[in-house]
Amino acid sequence: MDTNEIRPAPCIVHADTAPALRPFGIDMRMVLGAEATGGSFSLITATLEPGQGPPPHLHTDRDEYFYVLEGTYAVSVNGRESTIGAGSLVFVPRGTVHAFHNSGTTAGRLLEWTIPGENSRYFAAVDAMERAGGFDPEKFAAINREFATEFVA
Repeated sequence: MDTNEIRPAPCIVHADTAPALRPFGIDMRMVLGAEATGGSFSLITATLEPGQGPPPHLHTDRDEYFYVLEGTYAVSVNGRESTIGAGSLVFVPRGTVHAFHNSGTTAGRLLEWTIPGENSRYFAAVDAMERAGGFDPEKFAAINREFATEFVA
């Protein structure tokens, strides 16, 4: 092992102490960010109100996973449409176009994680942009470039 390598420290995170974020108006908790895992992994919980969710997009540098805790979601992965509920898992390999939204009538909750863990930094950057003056298309485009995220029509 390289003696200069910094290894992540073990940790236990309680949901109520995980940092709260609100990118895109979605309530999130950053359960485990990339900084805690040496960049290898990140995990968030998200509470989506009916209709909330991202339009079609992809990430070129990371795989993404969604696990539904509560609610009903309409999901599209590479054009394949599905309706999923609690206990469903969606795996989205890097470079795959995907979209989802809460298609139910009540708030839903899901776990979202990425390997490597860049989504924690991405959502933190979007949250910081919005808190510093609202949504700015130019800043948002720069964030997307920095974090290898592309929105598609």
